[in-house]
Amino acid sequence: MNIGFVIHNIHLMGGTERSVSAVMNGLVDKAQIYLIEVSAVDVPAYPLDVRIKRSCLFTHPVSLLNSWFRLVIRLAHLIRHLQLDALVIVESTHALYAVLAARMVGVRSIVWEHFNFNVLLGRKKRGWGRRVAARWADDIITLTERDRTLWTDAVCPKAQITCIPNMAPSASNMFSTSALKVMAVGRLTKQKGFDRLLDAWRLIEKDRRSTEWVLEIVGEGPEHTKLLQKIISMQRVSIIPPIKNIENLYRDAGIIVSSSRYEGLPMVLLEASAYGIPIVAFDCETGPAEIIAHGESGCLVPEGDIKGLAEALIQLMASSELRQKFSQAISKSSSRFCKEVILQKWSNLLDIPR
Repeated sequence: MNIGFVIHNIHLMGGTERSVSAVMNGLVDKAQIYLIEVSAVDVPAYPLDVRIKRSCLFTHPVSLLNSWFRLVIRLAHLIRHLQLDALVIVESTHALYAVLAARMVGVRSIVWEHFNFNVLLGRKKRGWGRRVAARWADDIITLTERDRTLWTDAVCPKAQITCIPNMAPSASNMFSTSALKVMAVGRLTKQKGFDRLLDAWRLIEKDRRSTEWVLEIVGEGPEHTKLLQKIISMQRVSIIPPIKNIENLYRDAGIIVSSSRYEGLPMVLLEASAYGIPIVAFDCETGPAEIIAHGESGCLVPEGDIKGLAEALIQLMASSELRQKFSQAISKSSSRFCKEVILQKWSNLLDIPR
């Protein structure tokens, strides 16, 4: 069976690229996997199995709208040439051309959503792509059941909608109650809400229960300078660049915090759960609530409640017993997102023969 994954490119160190790489690597034992990039501008950010065959539609960056006709024609030609049985379209924006290309060749098209239906990121094209997917794609994959409901309520799709979460890494619980570091990981963008986290940390530094704790933000992005200016008056905060070896990051983390304004299903929280690290997160519309059971395996704070975020972190800092309880519970519940479970869902969706 031949399965293609089309993505803008695979070189960014983001959750989408990490998830796509993990799924392709997992499926290559069962099917021939083809990675199709709109413009291949760099090496993949995450390791890819050597059996995955890589193609690109252009050797230089292109505009989706200005190059729409060429995208459709080139992709349709490549689908036919590779004799694909199914095309997985990564990110709903790419449904604008990829669904038509698949239909022209008579190949099943599957649109893989990585945010949630209410998030456009300022791009009307994403909204248009979702409506094309709902009307003309064969399948839509959402990361959460909540987003599946959002799609169904908003557009009454003709496509079949299936929820397949992202995959947590294969890991064992490495949490230690002696780790006194709060860690936040992600692109330094408005979406991730690190400005809100720093507002909460300003309150935390005034509380004696947090005296031994530090905050480390791991990431890079357009808000880097703004965030650096914000921490000038703080004593126990640092911002460091991302690294590829995730395990080294989490080894020293005592708490993982997510301050995102919106998510799909955050990879950072899936990784934290796999490593058994206690989590505090804003309960944004999709994502955290499908990973964390509030009060049992972590803390969910009402969206945007800065004081609530600060207090939840302080309470967890102050109790090694609570951190240990959350660690054991989140590590156990992470089995829902393990490689075997998620790959079986993909195999079922794609009708890959056993």
